Parts: sequence; structure tokens; C-alpha cells
Amino acid sequence: MAKPQGEDLPTYILSYPRRIRWSRSGAVLALVVVVLVRWVLAWIGFLRPVLEVMGSTAWGTSEGSRLLADTLAAQPLRPLLSAHLSLLFVAGAIAFLYALLPDLALTDEGMAARTVFGWRVIPWATITVVRIVSFAEQDRHLVLVQGTWARWSPWPRLVSVCLGAGFAPGVPFTSAIRDFEPLMLRLYREVKQAVPEALFDDEFLSPSALLVVEPGPTLASLADQARREGWPLTVSAQAMGTVAAGLILVQLLIWILQGDAWWKPLAIAALCGIEWLIGALYLYALTEFYPALIEFGEAALLYPVPQIPRALLALPMAMLVAAGLPFLAAMVGLAGVVWAVILTALLVQEIYSLKSILPTLFGGTLQALFQFLVLAAVFA
Repeated sequence: MAKPQGEDLPTYILSYPRRIRWSRSGAVLALVVVVLVRWVLAWIGFLRPVLEVMGSTAWGTSEGSRLLADTLAAQPLRPLLSAHLSLLFVAGAIAFLYALLPDLALTDEGMAARTVFGWRVIPWATITVVRIVSFAEQDRHLVLVQGTWARWSPWPRLVSVCLGAGFAPGVPFTSAIRDFEPLMLRLYREVKQAVPEALFDDEFLSPSALLVVEPGPTLASLADQARREGWPLTVSAQAMGTVAAGLILVQLLIWILQGDAWWKPLAIAALCGIEWLIGALYLYALTEFYPALIEFGEAALLYPVPQIPRALLALPMAMLVAAGLPFLAAMVGLAGVVWAVILTALLVQEIYSLKSILPTLFGGTLQALFQFLVLAAVFA
């Protein structure tokens, strides 16, 4: 991506409403404050014994110099190293926050997106597909512009992965952005002129976005697709694999910053695999109690779908762990468990045409206990 300089900087910015901008800025400020406080405290803890030795001995003498050297050698380096690594990880987290909902601008050369490093221009000729997710119940839209402009930055690719749109770099924006309709018209005209073969997919289905905004209709639609064999096994495997990958990412950050058992990532992957099997058996076993026909294969396809929000919440969990707040990260993980259990209950209600989710409480309790066990394996 090209970077505009000086007088080429955008003057008309397509920004989000104040509440969204403040939420983004508040999250960035909180991460910066926490990680800087942790960094300062780590240096204070490292230097305090050294300063005490310098204040109590004649450290210019050979004996004082030896005592000072022994004190430095005795200081643990992990807290200091961990604090510096946290600075690096939090910088990445902030870059991702800006990539998730950037302010935009339009230029003759392309669409400009504001990143944490300033404005970057996405040339029209590098845009290959524009995906549009429509939320029928709330009359909202989510747009993902994908192309070939980013080679080394992982954050635009991570945005596409979170929305279930592959690994191509992506810039998202929603209909809440300023002048949304003129933006779409200009985007369509410029991209079609620069790249006539570019795809405008106005029927793109993002399971993660749809489950967050419209969980009920989305689960009903996906259950119907599974019944009609329109929901491939690879998608369910990717969904459950993403849950495991998110938890493993959080655990690896804990291992790097605090130290932990090397075998935990393997245990987490195994537990998530067992959870998939148990969850599929749970959905299949309910056919003995409720008048509905569901095969085990369909149950295996459907169980990972309500778990997708757990994978999404792994990102804020990783940010909090990187900033040195594992307790808050665990609380976010608990919220993810509750969210997944509720979505699974809604899925069961849809599959078996139940009038309420009360009959699902027993199975939901067992599901919650197992997911708590998986979460405990991460943070214990």
C-alpha cells in the first residue's frame, strides 16, 4: 500500500459515529496504559536491589563493584523480558484494532484506510473482490474489500479470517460509517473501471458476523443447510479448529510471558477434539427424547457452529494476556463459554422445534462444565 505524504493526506474522512470511535480509542488507551505501567513496574523491581546496594556500599571500590555485579546477576530476567515482549504484543493488538474498523477516505488512486501507522492507499487495481453481508432484521450491512495490496502485514489477513473470508487481505467497514451509500457507489464504479473482472458478492455469508448480530435466524438457516447436505464438513472442521487455535494462541502467550507446561497446547487441541465428539453425540442422543430425525453426521456438522463466538473472543483474550491481565482474559473466556452454551441451546430448540430452551438446561450444564475444563487447562 502506498502512503500519502503531506498535502496528499485525506481531507474528507469517512469516519464512524462517536461511540464507535471512542470505544476504539478507549480500548487502545487502556492497553497502552496497562502495558506501560507493567513495564515501569518491571524495571523498578529489577533496579530496586541495585539501587539499595549502591546506596549502602561504596560501590566504586572493588568490593562494592563485586557486590553490585552479584546483585545484578541474581536478578531474575523473566519479568523484565516479559514486560518488553508485552510492549511488542500490545503494539500488534493495537494495529489489529485499527485494521478491524478503520476510518476511510477516497482518492483518485484508490481507497485510503487509516491504520495505526497512518494513512495507507489501497490502489483500485489491487481490489479483487468486495463481499457484502446483509443483516435482514436490522437493515445493516458489513462490507469486506479484499485484494492483493498487503504482502507482509498479518492484520488485514486476520480480519478476513475472522469473517470467514479466507486469507486474502481485507478492509472491513459497516453501514454505520459516514456516507455509506455514496461510498459504495464510488467503490463499485472505480473498481469496475480498474478491474472489470472484480467480483461483487452481495450474498456473502459470514457465519461469525451473522451469529453475533442475528443468532436465531442464522442458526435456523444453518440447521436447514445441514439437513439438505448444504453445509460441508470442512467448514465445521475449520470452525472447531479455530476454537482450538484461539485457545492455543492465548496459552502460548501465557507460556511466553509467564512460563508454563510445554504440553498444554497438545492437551487443549485434544480436549477440543473430544468436545466436538461429545457435542455431536449430545445433539444426536436427543432424538431419543424429542420427535425429530437427525443423523450423527448432521449433529457433527452443526455442533461447531455455535462455538464460533468462542473463537472470536480469543482475540480480546489474547490482547488482555499480552497486556498482563490474565484474570480479565479468563473472565472474557467465561463469557465466551456462556455465549456458546446459549447458542447451542438455541440450536437444539431450532432442530427439535421446542417451545423453550428449558429442556436443554441439563445438556447445557454438562457442556458448560466441559468448556470450563478446557478454559482451566489454558489458565491454570
